[in-house]
Amino acid sequence: MLTAPAPDAYEQRVGVSGDGFYRAWMRCDGCGFHYSRYSRDPAVLDRLYEQGYREAAAAWRGATTEETFRKVVALPDDQSETRARIRWIRQGIAEARQAGLLDWPSPPWSMVDVGGATGIMAYEFRDAEWRPHVVDPAPEGRFIEAHGIPYVQAPFRDGLISGPVQLATLVYVLEHLRDPEQALRDVASGLGGDGMAFIEVPDALAFGRKPVEDDIFNSCHLWMFDPVSLLALLARSGFETLRLARVRTLRGHYTLMALALRR
Repeated sequence: MLTAPAPDAYEQRVGVSGDGFYRAWMRCDGCGFHYSRYSRDPAVLDRLYEQGYREAAAAWRGATTEETFRKVVALPDDQSETRARIRWIRQGIAEARQAGLLDWPSPPWSMVDVGGATGIMAYEFRDAEWRPHVVDPAPEGRFIEAHGIPYVQAPFRDGLISGPVQLATLVYVLEHLRDPEQALRDVASGLGGDGMAFIEVPDALAFGRKPVEDDIFNSCHLWMFDPVSLLALLARSGFETLRLARVRTLRGHYTLMALALRR
């Protein structure tokens, strides 16, 4: 479908050369699922995440992760994708509670943003009812601890957060992972009773609607989901999806959002 002519900035940072280089987006003729195929060592981008993926991106975007955090949380409501996302999540949780689907204790409730080293989601989610945490293997998000939000530098697994976790959020995470199904199973195992997961991923609608050089097709993105493939992934991973939306964000990205209940 789309073929990259040369290593992009992320690949170059971890030493991928142009010799014998190949990377292209493919589409399964059977199910329509989109996935990336490439000549590099499948493990090579692990080094990028260990070194700090967001800081690597920041090197050519002109701001550190913390500087980006400050700019984004200062945005007015009508310009904040994060606050719009949070309103959507909270509406879905309220509907699930009204339908008798959630048997949660009285608040405060525990929320963990998986892969959220930017700190933005956890910071904006915090209120009188929610106690946010961040779990991310990269080091650059530790600044959020100065804002009173616990930061665990590790891949998410059961037992990292003390007490039951009512909500896990994964915002633009699954498309980076070589095994997103196992990651979701790990999330499910770390949730409390009637725990929920919010997933946001790039939408395959981007194909044919975004130029080939758009960052949505960068080397760090391994999968591109549509509603059918995302719902199937969540079901295989132990979740039942209660809410799904396809939206075009304020920045013009096509995105899929899902709110799912652990089965």
